[in-house]
Amino acid sequence: MFSASWCGPCQRTKPVFLALKEELKDVVDMQLVDVNQQEDLAHENDIRAVPTFILFNEEEDEIARMSGGSTAEKLKAFINQ
Repeated sequence: MFSASWCGPCQRTKPVFLALKEELKDVVDMQLVDVNQQEDLAHENDIRAVPTFILFNEEEDEIARMSGGSTAEKLKAFINQ
């Protein structure tokens, strides 16, 4: 999840993301990236809005992208696509 401390939707989605990260820790590697602290990574991934979720395959190719606040169900569906 690409997010920022000043972003309201990010702050509302962060607890959902962290709970899901714990739940799925043995299945998928989920990372929280602050776009202000890791500007190069945000630029490299063409982050234009936060929160943004990017799904990568094992070869680190982007296979899906979703922006905006989310629920646990929506995030699970995104991961399972």
